[in-house]
Amino acid sequence: MLDEKEVVVEWEGGESEHLPVPVPESVRTLAPGTIRYKAATDLAALQGEFESDPVKVLVELLRELDERVNITVLRKYVEDMGLVANMSLKWSQVRELLSAHPEVRTTSKGMRWGGGGIETSSSSRQWSASEALRKLVDKSPKPRGTKRPLFAAVSAGLDELSPYELLAVHALDMPVTEWPRHWTEPHPERVPEEINLIAVEHILEMSRARKRIVLPGTKPSPVAKKAAEIPSSLDLLPLLVPLAAMPASSPAADRAAKALSGEQAWNALRTGMECFEQALSTSPGFEDTRAQGERLAPLSTRARELLKTVLMRRPKEDDLPWLDFAEEMAFRACALLADPRIQEQPNGLVRDWAQHVADHPGIPVELREAARTAQAAAAAEAADAAEADGTGDGERTKEGREAEASPETPTVFSEETESTGVEDGGDTDAEAGEADTAEPADATIATDEPLQEVTEDAPDGTPEAAQESERDPQAEIEALKHLLEEERSNADAARTEYEQQRRAASDALTEAEATANRLRLRIADEEKRRAEAETRAHAAEARWESAQRDVEEAAQRAEAMARQLRRRDDELRQSRQTARGASQAQLRQARIDTLRVLAAVLAEVADQAVHEGEETGPANALYRRALARSAAAGVVDVGVLGEETDYDPVLHRAPGGPAARVVVERPGYAWQGPREPEPIVLEQAIVRRAEQ
Repeated sequence: MLDEKEVVVEWEGGESEHLPVPVPESVRTLAPGTIRYKAATDLAALQGEFESDPVKVLVELLRELDERVNITVLRKYVEDMGLVANMSLKWSQVRELLSAHPEVRTTSKGMRWGGGGIETSSSSRQWSASEALRKLVDKSPKPRGTKRPLFAAVSAGLDELSPYELLAVHALDMPVTEWPRHWTEPHPERVPEEINLIAVEHILEMSRARKRIVLPGTKPSPVAKKAAEIPSSLDLLPLLVPLAAMPASSPAADRAAKALSGEQAWNALRTGMECFEQALSTSPGFEDTRAQGERLAPLSTRARELLKTVLMRRPKEDDLPWLDFAEEMAFRACALLADPRIQEQPNGLVRDWAQHVADHPGIPVELREAARTAQAAAAAEAADAAEADGTGDGERTKEGREAEASPETPTVFSEETESTGVEDGGDTDAEAGEADTAEPADATIATDEPLQEVTEDAPDGTPEAAQESERDPQAEIEALKHLLEEERSNADAARTEYEQQRRAASDALTEAEATANRLRLRIADEEKRRAEAETRAHAAEARWESAQRDVEEAAQRAEAMARQLRRRDDELRQSRQTARGASQAQLRQARIDTLRVLAAVLAEVADQAVHEGEETGPANALYRRALARSAAAGVVDVGVLGEETDYDPVLHRAPGGPAARVVVERPGYAWQGPREPEPIVLEQAIVRRAEQ
């Protein structure tokens, strides 16, 4: 303390300041470790804490204020400290979370720090996040005051929730402070039906909002703002696939199946087919079969409707993925029908579903025939593998199956056999006469053997051998003609198929070239946009460097002015000590002149802060610090940037001419001495005419 009217404050950096006694109300003291101290010393770190956990920062601020405030006053405190709220932060939700906090006491007039709260906080998580969400979704009446703890429990356990529960929380307008980088494995069967239904409706609404285009200069709708809160890296529609393939009866699953289309609908049908394949592998008994049918009945109904919709929507262009999907479904259905285990369930729901898919008219005929052929071949191979170690005539059985699998050759041989048999039969009747009707098989065998002997052993000169040699070439010619016609038919079919494949390949090549051209144009556009973005980034970097240099120059000028002010203050103090007889008016005027220099410095720093435009920039921080230190000398600001007020010629200076109502463009400064009846204007505030 210098004397009874003045004290000296020593700062950690070695600087000192003189404060009058008593200390003016405009001078604030900040204790280290408090929220306002962090805002004055390290605003960036406090901003990070506020973005990660706003409730914690606000509760600490209420503790420091130690007075009853409402949410509007609390928001003003936050803005005055320079904190910027996140776009997803809604103050109405913050009020609910603060009201639910165990250390905050809420009344009709506002809220304040309640102190203590240790016992309450230990019991605040009596529910898990999933249990609390289920209680919130439940429409049954709830006791008064139970919603706040439920909200707090859900907010504290967001990382424990499944994707459907997290989307339901977002749909209920509860703040989701942090989204996952990717969705966890969804298990819709573990989530209550009410939450699944809320999640499905929210997924559809947010997906529609994502598809809408917001034109530049237009204000986005509330739904678009809400959709922007969900990271674009999190796809929403794939979450409907496990719901649509869920075997249980569920309105949410039915709603999801009706909303699916394209590749997502294909994936849902693939997942549903896996459910039927797994059901077949269980091999249940009779009672289990009935229970399994009841369990799969909702999925069967839902999958039939979805399959009908998918097959009706065949793309007009680039239908290769659709054909691949249809072929996969047909082959998997035929594989189910060929499974021996399905014979144990002749009236089972799995067989009905497989038969429905295999015979569906929406699948092209050639794909269904190819699937059935593959099914028959697989069945034959399975039978061959089963009978490989069976009876001794396994080779003859295999040859018979090969004959059934290739019908062309058996047809020719059967014709030869029939024609030969008829002729041989005539010779047999002529030679043997009337045969015994009681044993026709034996008679046939008896007549066949002599014929073979005659054909092989008889001389070439006999009439029977000549007739047989005449008939065999004719039969071979007919058989060869038949084979030739079939080969020609096969060649024509192969030629037609080749032409179709050639046309399809040509169309695919044309489409690929068009796609490549589109990709080239898109790459060119992306490179152009990237070049423009780099140009803008370089320009912004240059502007930032220029602003940084201006701020440094302003800081240097401010420091020089401050040193000049201290020197003037020292000279004033020395003159006051050496010349006690000087008049009070001269001392007062000297102090005013000195403070005018300080006001000029503050005005210049304020101009730099106004032109910077960012509240957290270095110029704004320098201005707040200079204003806080000037308050020690009794200098206060007059007016706030952007404030509309009545014109006062003493306080205001209007370069564009006075008006009744003006808007402050740069604040002014005044000095309120301890013995001054009214504030003395050191620097007038610059104003402009207010818009009517």
